[in-house]
This record gives sequence, C-alpha cells and structure tokens, in this order.
Amino acid sequence: MTITSKREVARILRAEAQSLRRHGFTNFFSHQFACVMAQVVRPERCEGCILRDFLPPEYREEAYPCQHVDEAGWTHVAEIPGMVDKVAQRFEAMADELEAAAGIEEAHEEPTQSEPRG
Repeated sequence: MTITSKREVARILRAEAQSLRRHGFTNFFSHQFACVMAQVVRPERCEGCILRDFLPPEYREEAYPCQHVDEAGWTHVAEIPGMVDKVAQRFEAMADELEAAAGIEEAHEEPTQSEPRG
C-alpha cells in the first residue's frame, strides 16, 4: 500500500510519537519508517534532524539522513536521557507541518464539476 496523504502520514507520526512516550524506543524500524514516510510526502529537504550527529559522517549531509540509522545507532540514541521526548517532539512538529500543508492544498483545490444529467 502506498501512503501519499499528508494527513494520513501526520496521523501515523502522531501515533508513533505517542508510542515513543509510552514505551520508549521499542522498534527502531517503526520509528525510522514513520520518519522516512513523512519525508516522502514533504517537498523539501528534511531540516532539523536531531539524529544527524549519530550518523557516520558520509551520510550526515544527505537530504534524509535518518534512513542510515542502524539498530546499533538506535540503541545508542535510546540511552541518551531525554532523547525519546526529543524524537517524539520532532515527529509531532513534522505532523503539524504536514497537516498545515494538506490544509493549504485542500483550500486551493478546485471544486469538481458534476456531470450534467440528461
């Protein structure tokens, strides 16, 4: 299934943030997938990645660096006090951006014309 709706991705990011706050870093693939999915539906480079410093130097300047965080990296990140909340806050900020963009797009959509009945 391909997810392209900004609102759907925002919902997933919010759920992931809530899961992080309740359970911590339990499934790094899920956290990483949520972030990468948000990047796919955003038109710009992912700025403000808080995980950039935990990546090998050759990946830090990529547009979407979090795809290179491996299990060992997530384990290290999980050990840093306050990092769970920082990642959850980042997911919520990305969700806010996506919802705002979806609202702008919806406001600019032209209404569809009904086919004349005859």
